[in-house]
Amino acid sequence: MAANGVACFDFEDSIGAADADEATTLALKQTQRRQVRHLLTTTPGLAIDHLAVRINSPASPHYAADLAALRGLPGLHAVFVPKVETPDTLHQVLRELPLPVRHVVAVVETAAAFAKLPALLSPTDPRLGLVAFGHCDFNLSCGYFPFFHHDAREYWAWLTELDQHLRAAGKRLLNSPVLRLADDAHFRAVLQQLRRYPSAAGQITLCLRQTELCAEAAMPATPLRCPPDDDAGRLTTHFEQSRLAGRTFALDETRRLISPHEYLAARQLVTS
Repeated sequence: MAANGVACFDFEDSIGAADADEATTLALKQTQRRQVRHLLTTTPGLAIDHLAVRINSPASPHYAADLAALRGLPGLHAVFVPKVETPDTLHQVLRELPLPVRHVVAVVETAAAFAKLPALLSPTDPRLGLVAFGHCDFNLSCGYFPFFHHDAREYWAWLTELDQHLRAAGKRLLNSPVLRLADDAHFRAVLQQLRRYPSAAGQITLCLRQTELCAEAAMPATPLRCPPDDDAGRLTTHFEQSRLAGRTFALDETRRLISPHEYLAARQLVTS
């Protein structure tokens, strides 16, 4: 795979129904689990060591069904655990996972997690050596709007703090996804900036093109370009017009992904 990439299937935030329809969301998540399980058990020659799954948090009502879907499968490269705030959560997942994995990746994406980074990063199990940053959930947990993305100083200040704690704990960073899928110059600039962080181990990508760009031998130092701030009402309308069926996110005509977290923050402003 390009850039030694790992393909990750999602059971968490990207699967859901519009208008918080819980029954439809449950059905969509179960369909996703069945499809992923079918793929992993019936595809000849599948490189299982290059595959990962993002499950729901142990605090979620969907967690048990996720583990059931993984039962009996061959070992995976990684399992991503979202919204981790305590080391107890990671130990629970390690105990309860029904298959071997090389990495259990804690996704740090809340203000509460940032406030407790030394404790959160303290476990020494070698399977807990990678940590991912989820900046959309982090923006939402802090009450920000507009969100600070990769073109904001605030984003890199957060990464600087996380990098310092990761290096102290001997762990490595997976950078948060870049939502502008068709802007190669912007993505290259993010990768260039990421190289300044000693703990950086990789970049989470959202499309094949981004993964291919990670494999480039040399990247020009391109300055990050900051777009105009989004208006809450405009973003809300834009999201609702561009949302993908059966998914919680929207993808607009420029191939910019709008996260459900930013939509929720915008709606709260519009309705307040």
